[in-house]
Amino acid sequence: MSLEKVHDDIDKHWPRHLRKTRELLRIPSVSMTGEGIEDTAEALSDMLDKMGTKVKRFKASKDSHPLVAGDLDVGADTTALLYGMYDVQPAGDIELWNHPPFGAKIIKQKPFGEVLINRGVYNSKASLVGTLLAIETMLDRNELPINLHFLLEGEEELGGQSFPKYIHRNKAKLSEADVAFGFDYSENANGVPVIALGMKGCMYLDLSTKGSERGGPMNGEIHSSDAVIVESPVWRLLHAMSSMVDENQDPAIDGIWDDVEEASKEDLALVRKLAKAFDPDCYARESGVKKFKVRGSKEKLLKKYLFEPSLNIDGFIAGYNGEGSKTVLPDSARAKIDIRLVPNMSIDGTYRKVANHLKKRGFTDVEIGRYEDYPWTKVSVNEKVSQACIEAMRYHGKEPEVWPLTAGSAPFYLFDQFLGVPWGGAGLGHGGKAHAPNEFAVVKGMRDFEKSVATVFWKYAESLWSD
Repeated sequence: MSLEKVHDDIDKHWPRHLRKTRELLRIPSVSMTGEGIEDTAEALSDMLDKMGTKVKRFKASKDSHPLVAGDLDVGADTTALLYGMYDVQPAGDIELWNHPPFGAKIIKQKPFGEVLINRGVYNSKASLVGTLLAIETMLDRNELPINLHFLLEGEEELGGQSFPKYIHRNKAKLSEADVAFGFDYSENANGVPVIALGMKGCMYLDLSTKGSERGGPMNGEIHSSDAVIVESPVWRLLHAMSSMVDENQDPAIDGIWDDVEEASKEDLALVRKLAKAFDPDCYARESGVKKFKVRGSKEKLLKKYLFEPSLNIDGFIAGYNGEGSKTVLPDSARAKIDIRLVPNMSIDGTYRKVANHLKKRGFTDVEIGRYEDYPWTKVSVNEKVSQACIEAMRYHGKEPEVWPLTAGSAPFYLFDQFLGVPWGGAGLGHGGKAHAPNEFAVVKGMRDFEKSVATVFWKYAESLWSD
């Protein structure tokens, strides 16, 4: 068995792999609208079928998008769950794109060289296709060291229902797996791979106000001159939301900090090590900001980023937003917010705190709408899968940054908290502008990513062989 030969085959077949990836990227798979979802699910099913996978499609309801699942048994003693998402965000304002958002165009972009521009190339459709092509390469050499159960989700961007319902329905079988993997391009702009051992939870809410018996227009907007004697639902909502954060924009919801768990000694040790190599200026540049709102050391910045909750306004909708002026007093307002949860905050507990906070201050007229939410998730650095990811990056000559948590969210809690299966993942490759115009991934990194997927599988299998 030779990992080097697998890598050589990826190099040999790279032109075909790149064509296949671009072909899949050109199929829109926008879960918000459903555009291209079925076509993408069919294309992925076809890829799995050609590998010898027993493919099945599962939908939680007639309105949900299909989870592409299936078993690939190579006769190994170890079985892994393999998670991926094939849905993407809408392209948004087409005029802000320098190239067609589903054109999979390759251009030269400093300082990276060739990059591929497409919605979903970085988050996370291209890495899913690259993972499947790496598995295909290992299968062709008869050197895939583990059995796989594929879980390819088509509604992650919606906080979808099909994936969690499938996990719940198949708990007995899936909990027998040894490990779960989820791969993404993980190098930062400096070429350093980032390995996350956990993710914050994400709770998404709508807060809305409207004219009612307590005041405010009840039959549509009215002339703004009446604002001197008529209450504005917009100001009402703004006041309610301003009570939920302090002057530093940190959460100030009653009791929200009560469930925040102190960082463990293991995690603090990782932070101290991480702070030595962490480049906040690079992170700021990648984020498109001038500076952070946190003053102090890199260690202080990282502790806040990793171990504290946040409350963010994603959008605000009220009144007239067109060109020119229109003096109106709107009859309603709505805000979309997300709250990032850290261990040991719960979804339901946090919701109750939000509701009680508003009620205590008299904002009983603020309506709260809920969505599908993600709890936080966490694994230890000492898990075999964590160590395999670290060793895989070192095999490729890269010393990774190991993060105890990341502020992003994904439904991996279903693996460790529900199935009792540890999870992990790491991958070479760099990209940027997720959810934004001109989303990109570096082409060379996409090829390196496929190699790193094979390396992670092998390093994990080797850790079991040595027992």
